[in-house]
Amino acid sequence: MREVRPGDPGPEQAARAHAQRIVGGDARAREDLGPGAEVTPPDLVERLLAHRFASFELVAHARIGAHHIFKTKFVGPTTLVVQARWAATAAGGHWCIREAEVARVDAGRADGLAPASGPGEV
Repeated sequence: MREVRPGDPGPEQAARAHAQRIVGGDARAREDLGPGAEVTPPDLVERLLAHRFASFELVAHARIGAHHIFKTKFVGPTTLVVQARWAATAAGGHWCIREAEVARVDAGRADGLAPASGPGEV
């Protein structure tokens, strides 16, 4: 586990900045994926960038060891929740997404974006 230094952006700031990039259609959101990140579907970031979201909300945060799990609700004509596992890199210590998936689709057309598991499934 890396040492956290004063002034380092934390995982919540990293998750918020990523969500802001998605809402803004900023292609730099791709850079938040860590090497070998497990993303379902594999083009999830591309699909999120293609949607027009009005806002986002971090609706859940859990910490498991050095990992932080965030559920981010993206609100727009299609409203969906993405669950992402964030961890700091060993070199440089910046926060990146290690795993991400659609957790819920609330409304609208999701163009093939569906939750990775159904209700009651793990």
